[in-house]
Parts: sequence; C-alpha cells; structure tokens
Amino acid sequence: MEIKDKIVISKDFTDTPGARFKSEGDFSGEEFLESILLPRFNKAVKEKYILLINLDNVWGYPSSFISGSFGILSTEKGKDLVLNHIKFESENKTKIEKFIEEIKNPQGK
Repeated sequence: MEIKDKIVISKDFTDTPGARFKSEGDFSGEEFLESILLPRFNKAVKEKYILLINLDNVWGYPSSFISGSFGILSTEKGKDLVLNHIKFESENKTKIEKFIEEIKNPQGK
C-alpha cells in the first residue's frame, strides 16, 4: 500500500497536545481522535492506503493524549488494522516507538 494522506499534528491539530478527555481541557486525545484521526483513518482503510502521521514540532506528548487517541483507536479497530494503515515519521525514533507501543498494548481501555 502507498501513503496517500498525511496528518501533521503540529499544524493540523496543535503543538501543545493535552490530556485524555475533552472534559479535561483543550487539545485532548479524545478531541484529536474524533475530529481528525478517526475520520482520516477510516478513509485510509476504506480506500486501502497508508495514513502518515508526523509527530514533530510539538512541545511534548502526554501519555494520556497518546492513549486517548491512538490507544482508543487500537482498542476499537484492532492493533493489526491500525498498524497496517498508519505509519509515523519523526526526527525522534523513541517518539515513534512510544506511539507504536501504545497501539500494540493500549492503555486507553
């Protein structure tokens, strides 16, 4: 499969990700999941392509944001489907590993 769409979190959402739930403040993992990630992911699955996620130029990613977005996506859609349709890019390989680990072992259940 080829990459046909890209989300740059710092530009498409925020450079200051927040907590897990919308009730906990702005730019939550839940908000990102519902408004950006899930619709674009569903389109990638339906049209059989890869969605590239750029993780750079963000002040930091709270673990609650990652589990509230990618962890929930993995729980709802299954880790294999998510890993087949999402790829990450970042100058920091450890950051990529953190997101992949959350998808493989979601804490946002």
